Amino acid sequence: MELLRIDQLPAIRTTTEKDEVQLDSRFIEANTEIVEFSEMRDQHVIPVFLKDNEPTISHCEFVEAVSQAAQESFGLHAFPEASIRVSHPVKGRVYEARHKKAQELLPHEKTIYYERMAFMITIPGVRDEVSGNLLELTVGGVKAFHLDNLNSCKGSPEHFKVFIGFKNRVCTNLCVSTDGVKLDLKARTVEELFHQVMELIASFDPVSYVRNLAMLTAYELEESQFAQIIGRCRMYQFLPRVLRNEIPELLINDTQVSRIVEAFYDDADFSRSENGSIDLWRFFNLFTGANKQSYIDKFLERGVNGHEFTHQVRRALDSSHPDFWYLS
Repeated sequence: MELLRIDQLPAIRTTTEKDEVQLDSRFIEANTEIVEFSEMRDQHVIPVFLKDNEPTISHCEFVEAVSQAAQESFGLHAFPEASIRVSHPVKGRVYEARHKKAQELLPHEKTIYYERMAFMITIPGVRDEVSGNLLELTVGGVKAFHLDNLNSCKGSPEHFKVFIGFKNRVCTNLCVSTDGVKLDLKARTVEELFHQVMELIASFDPVSYVRNLAMLTAYELEESQFAQIIGRCRMYQFLPRVLRNEIPELLINDTQVSRIVEAFYDDADFSRSENGSIDLWRFFNLFTGANKQSYIDKFLERGVNGHEFTHQVRRALDSSHPDFWYLS
């Protein structure tokens, strides 16, 4: 099967003023920077396997494979541009400039690629609403070359992370669960990668997932319960390993816990009610908002963990999980 290049796909539709998203609203922040697909394709070098100098599957090929899988899965005539963010640059120079000082290098003498890349693509017209927040179906992926064994030959499988879920348009928070994520997709070729992404998209039930999210609006935490959960979240980081193994895993770090508390009081969309309570939909969005400060290689894992943790809180409030440590 021959995959099309993303620049060969039909031209995307013109975005109307109603459809525009705030330019400063990012699906991930941390230490990342935005990059255009054309820049990645035309200016970034491709890492190789050291033993045979064969190329890896590049960031561009990854974006192209996911783009085409989504286009075929949803029967799209046009496909919107991917929002791409990168981190951890690996800099180099051409052979002819090997003796120059760094400040003397000309633009054409420099080489670069980014060790980590994450991207998100919005599927036009597939949307729903939860608690007044517009949710848009998105697909995307994460690539981190440090997870691959580049000291081997080309035949070694490469590691990818792909997802399908919903983006909360008001804040571009990514809502994902285990049903829509493959955290260790292994592929040796672009074709293998394409087919596995197709399988993930085909197995995802967006209607069921949105109902799952909407369910969260029916549950509320009192301020004291929220405070207890936050306190236990801080304690979790320091628990002895034996005790930690008996408690539901929490992947966010202490800095992100602090961001959740700050947003509980100050967030324009998801802060507490006047009486101090907060429903679990807003609670979940505090987690997904804090997750934007994760590094690219931890972004999806923490997103899935935030979804699972929120539903564990829901079950505890429902009395179906009475021994939930964070609220016990």
